[in-house]
Amino acid sequence: MAGDLGLHRMGGEDDTRFACRVSYSALRFWMQAFCLDDGYGGAYGVSESAIIRKSAIWLRNLADLYPGILDWYRFYDAAGARGLASILHTLAAMRDLVKTEDGLYRCAAMHTAPAGTYARIRLGLADPTDMDDRPPISGMGFIAKGPARTESAPTPAQATSSSASAKARIRPGGDDGHVIIELNRVPRSSPDWQCFFMLTWPLRDVTDRQRRMARVEYAPLLADLLRFCGFQVQPS
Repeated sequence: MAGDLGLHRMGGEDDTRFACRVSYSALRFWMQAFCLDDGYGGAYGVSESAIIRKSAIWLRNLADLYPGILDWYRFYDAAGARGLASILHTLAAMRDLVKTEDGLYRCAAMHTAPAGTYARIRLGLADPTDMDDRPPISGMGFIAKGPARTESAPTPAQATSSSASAKARIRPGGDDGHVIIELNRVPRSSPDWQCFFMLTWPLRDVTDRQRRMARVEYAPLLADLLRFCGFQVQPS
């Protein structure tokens, strides 16, 4: 899976932590695959409980090789299901998956959505092994070439008016290929924040929303996205 997704081990990262990160990235595509398994070629949709159940089975199979993966996904308590649900809700909020009027999830056609002020994120049904033109995946997503956001970006005053004390720090990770992003508060839910969560990995466990990791190539984009959402990005 790591080879298919183009993921590399971070310096000092052990087998279990690397497996957690790879599985987190792969879950996006597995959830898409689960949504196709509705008996109607993906046209009808699959329930949230079915997607979470199938995701949990897949992760438990991985845990045969990497037992610590269940702790990272917090399967020792009810948060395991909540963690998987939060991933599913992020994909739906970004319209990587579509939630129907019946509350079911089905796949979306490939499309893009704004990522900060100057980039776009590629969403929808896609085969990550057949995209030679894409940048490397970070978290559960990758950037696509395309026009910048059509609406105007907020001015600094507008962006920070409701979160003047919101601060973020981007510092080097354990090697030259990754960065660590530390937030001093949990951001409020919005499409832009869901984009941020798609492009980063949780650091401590699947529920960690304040300490994230990303590809170093994505650091300028993520800094722009943080500023767009009202955070002051502090030097490392």
